Amino acid sequence: MMTFKRSYVATTAIALTAVLSGCQQTPPTGPDYGGPRAAYSEWTCHGEPVLAQFYGARVVISDSQSSRWLDRGTQVGQVFRGNGHSVRFRDDSMQWTRGDETLSCTPRDWPQAWQEAAAASPKVHFRAQGPQQSWVFQLQGKDVSIQASDDFGDIESRRLPAGEGDYYLDMWTFNIQTQQDRMRIQILDGLCRNQRDQIPYPSSIQINWNDQVLQGCGRWLAKSGYRP
Repeated sequence: MMTFKRSYVATTAIALTAVLSGCQQTPPTGPDYGGPRAAYSEWTCHGEPVLAQFYGARVVISDSQSSRWLDRGTQVGQVFRGNGHSVRFRDDSMQWTRGDETLSCTPRDWPQAWQEAAAASPKVHFRAQGPQQSWVFQLQGKDVSIQASDDFGDIESRRLPAGEGDYYLDMWTFNIQTQQDRMRIQILDGLCRNQRDQIPYPSSIQINWNDQVLQGCGRWLAKSGYRP
């Protein structure tokens, strides 16, 4: 097996989900992974990528530099406010006011590879990538796949049965073992910033693959595009 450099991603923990919910979560059912919380939408605000993550009556707005919690306002479902910021959602637009500045935001399109994953069959539930796109991971149908390249451009691929994942406190865990591979996959809902460009993603992932540790950012594809 090739040896990869250990990858680190600046991952920001938004909050302990047990504190936010006030009770233990119920695992989601059915074929769609991801969990019942933290649906999200992605925007472009004056050329800058912005992520909105929804937790009940609260939303977290994150750009490449910082994050802030906003609470639902008096206009049910449409306006969130807090700490000198307000965000208004209206159809396919978002208006973000921070102090004296108001930004008009439009939905942000995914790169081509992500759009192709969203349209794939069997269904791709989750997709992630490492820094510099040195590896790509997908949870597709009932399998996981990973394609990684080393510093010399050599590529190694695996496709393995995902088995039954365990879900607890907004984290999915998959433990996979074959004659050739040992893999532990942990997917956590919560802000993750790509190390290279600081673009905010709604989920982080850590993959312990034999003696390698890979860390990156990703998305549950079916949870995107949420509007309050």
